[in-house]
Amino acid sequence: MRIIAGQKRGHKIEGPRASAKTRPTSDLVRESLFNIVGAMMPGRTAVDLFAGTGAIGLEALSRGADGAVFVERDRDAVALIHANVAKLRYQDRSQIRMADAYRWVRAHAAELDRPLAVFLDPPYREYEIGAKRIRAMLDHLVEHLPEGSMIALEAGRILNDSILPDMDSWDVRRYGDTRVAFWLRDQGDGVIADAPEDAEAPAEGPGAPEDVEEPGDA
Repeated sequence: MRIIAGQKRGHKIEGPRASAKTRPTSDLVRESLFNIVGAMMPGRTAVDLFAGTGAIGLEALSRGADGAVFVERDRDAVALIHANVAKLRYQDRSQIRMADAYRWVRAHAAELDRPLAVFLDPPYREYEIGAKRIRAMLDHLVEHLPEGSMIALEAGRILNDSILPDMDSWDVRRYGDTRVAFWLRDQGDGVIADAPEDAEAPAEGPGAPEDVEEPGDA
């Protein structure tokens, strides 16, 4: 795995072991995501929920985010995030929280009174067994995030109004089998402005590790 652009462009970071339950976002999907939101990182704090390897939050830092909060409940994944943060020397701009993402959002998201860039990459299985929890999390974020904040949600399924609150305020894009939905609070709710057209970037292939409920994914 590598950092795609910015201050740490080309730097390698550690991915999960072959036996790990984490499914990282592919480099190509991560690149497509940040082609849309990368320029928005300066002046925002990145929140990497279901952080997994920490690749999303680290990419945000490389592209100028003021800081990053990594939220992950799996102990091995948290250790990996610590190692990757140290490898890129981002300790002074990073907070790593070993916590359940759903509970952390309810308890702490409203406390961050500055523009945020919130990235969510739940295990894809969550969309089958925990769709109501994902929707409740998004409802809470949309209601409480401060002006200038944005959300990027990754899924391996069609995203519709059963998951996304106020569907028309989201910009949903497809990259192979992966969907990413963007939401921006900027002078009123709305989609990401002037974003590039949809691209076809391959998602994780059939040989990717099976998704599980326990760890984060990014």
